[in-house]
Amino acid sequence: MKVPLLKTVAVGEFSSWARNFLNVIEEKEIIELQMEPSIDQFCLSLVPAIRPAVVLIENNPEAKKGIQKICSTGKPLYIIWVGKSFSKEDLTFAFDQRVYCLFESTQAPEKEVISKLRNLAQLVESDAQFQQILRAMKSILLQTEAELPNIPMVHELRTAVKKLENHGLKNELNHLSSQKSTSSQENIFQKNQSLGDAIIIINELERTGTLSVRGSTSENEGKIEFIQGKITMASAGGSEGIKAILRMFLWDSCRMLFFRKDPREAVINKHIDIDIMHLSKLGSVYKDKFEKLRKEIPAPNMKLEFDPAALDTSTALTSNDFSTLSSVVEYGTVATIVDFNPLPDVEVYESLISLRKSRLIKKVAV
Repeated sequence: MKVPLLKTVAVGEFSSWARNFLNVIEEKEIIELQMEPSIDQFCLSLVPAIRPAVVLIENNPEAKKGIQKICSTGKPLYIIWVGKSFSKEDLTFAFDQRVYCLFESTQAPEKEVISKLRNLAQLVESDAQFQQILRAMKSILLQTEAELPNIPMVHELRTAVKKLENHGLKNELNHLSSQKSTSSQENIFQKNQSLGDAIIIINELERTGTLSVRGSTSENEGKIEFIQGKITMASAGGSEGIKAILRMFLWDSCRMLFFRKDPREAVINKHIDIDIMHLSKLGSVYKDKFEKLRKEIPAPNMKLEFDPAALDTSTALTSNDFSTLSSVVEYGTVATIVDFNPLPDVEVYESLISLRKSRLIKKVAV
């Protein structure tokens, strides 16, 4: 006799045809079936566990309330919705509630049902292994905190455990991350989290929504749009795209808040094709450069002009310096030059400083 791949709980009332549907699958030794007529009793019986529960529920008049109640427990579980037929509204509800899959008896071939259950069995096993690793890491952290609280490794372990916990929320279908709040705002970042870490977390969790970023001044406001962890749009002041994101890295005391959206409501301009890890590292590099240049950067409202008298046969301009000089001629004011030049802000600042030192540009007397 084979060992069933998947332990399942049929929760709530099931009609005779639905029981027969489940019995056929059970006879294939794919699932081990347990019946629990009371949804309330099932919810009370759920306890934190390494292995997520797999819940079967029939599409009847009470099904939606039952699914919402089961989801609200926030315990690790996957939901399979079984029914003779599903309406468009049912499908929307299933999407919103992160139902793992629907088995429509009039359409789902037996092979497709078995294939989905096999895949789910592998997913449940993967979740269980991940939870074991997370518990082991937490145990190591607690022991280290108790015995060696002052060593630098403690902070690194806390960070590692937090990242593991965040990774565990990546799969919303297991309902570990499905507890709803009354607000669309989501603080998924640790205190003092960097912008680089924030965009990596959103990418890893495959979130859809808007990351609002604010610096220490009222002018430092920006936003980054994500669809399933991919950046589709960014803006900060007069800049857009990657330039805008790299500008946000320069801001002091960044505060960040993530506003989740339904993917169907998200506006897709275009996908910003850049590796998130590379973007995070690049942002950190520009932040370091910015700190070194900070005291030499001209004021945003300063008016600059090109001084052709400074040109001679020994003058040699880099491509960045030439681009920035062209912007000085066209726009004049530092803030406008930085906004409209396509180079990252730090590279524009570097060129402005270099051009002023070589006297190719000078401040316009007011």
